[in-house]
Amino acid sequence: MAKNAGSSKGILIALAILSAFLFLHTFGVIPIETDGGPERWISLVTFAIAAIVFGKDGLTIWCGGCAALAVTLNPIYPLTLDYNTFFIAKVIGGAFAGAAVIRNW
Repeated sequence: MAKNAGSSKGILIALAILSAFLFLHTFGVIPIETDGGPERWISLVTFAIAAIVFGKDGLTIWCGGCAALAVTLNPIYPLTLDYNTFFIAKVIGGAFAGAAVIRNW
């Protein structure tokens, strides 16, 4: 991590929770019946803040990945993803969030 690594521990905790939430929701452990509701909002906020924090810390790969996932999973201007593509996007988002936590802790 960069010099101010202590400032980004909070976002790493949020990414760990997001990773668990995305995996649990994707595989039906947490049943939320709304189409593109809470998981899109939670993903947008967490990935957008993580992109800003990682960008400030100089971690460009993680910043770009979080920004791309924030755009892909956003509810404001949602991409027209069918069920299978949205499933894959949530799995990739959960895996990326988990990898960011493991790599940057």
